[in-house]
Amino acid sequence: MADVVHIYLSEMMGEKQYYIFGTCSVGGVFAGNRITLGIYKSKKEALHELDDIERYFSDNPNGIYKMK
Repeated sequence: MADVVHIYLSEMMGEKQYYIFGTCSVGGVFAGNRITLGIYKSKKEALHELDDIERYFSDNPNGIYKMK
C-alpha cells in the first residue's frame, strides 16, 4: 500500500505499453519517489483506470483504491 499524492500516465519510449505512475507523499512530491501503479496494453485501458480512480475518490475521498 502507498500513500500516493500525484498520479500520471506515461507511454514508455520504445514500448507498446502505458504506465500509470504515482508519487508518494513520503519524502515530498519532488523527491524522486515515483512508483509504478499499473501497466496497461492500450492508452484506452489506462485512461479507463484513471477514470475509475477519479470516480472512486469523488465518492470516497479518504478511501483506499485497489488497482486493477
